Amino acid sequence: MLAGLNETQKNEICEFIDGMPILPNVIRDAVICGNGYWYPIGENVPEVKTVAYYLDQIYKENLVDLIKDVFEKVGIGSAFGYHPYWFEKQKRWIDIPDLKIFLYEKDEEGWKFPWICEEYYFDKSRSWIIYVSHEGTITFAGDTLAKTADEVIPTRFKLGTFHSS
Repeated sequence: MLAGLNETQKNEICEFIDGMPILPNVIRDAVICGNGYWYPIGENVPEVKTVAYYLDQIYKENLVDLIKDVFEKVGIGSAFGYHPYWFEKQKRWIDIPDLKIFLYEKDEEGWKFPWICEEYYFDKSRSWIIYVSHEGTITFAGDTLAKTADEVIPTRFKLGTFHSS
């Protein structure tokens, strides 16, 4: 993953990951040792509660308000996005002033939120993570965030719940 990056870019990614109080080893393995792809039911099961859903199906059924409701109940407003491949193009993080509005934005390829490949979302605390995969899934990690998603999003969209302990 990092083969095309210079030392400054590699160090910046490592510092960013090391500063995360949640999932640092799982994300480090995906970004540093892998291809930027983290699949929660794979070998790297997170140490905190993690729940994954079929995001593409939620959007196809026009139920994106479910995701917005999760954000609102947990108090998630602004966030920043991180995409491992952006470092290859000299772009770093994207600031998202209102993640709830971002859920509804479209471009020529469709909805921006579910179709960005291997996208990670955090707030300044970095105490939770939302991961959107190219496979049309969304993963919520962090006890409160995962619990709230379980309460809000119907089971029929659920891929699974994962926890290493």
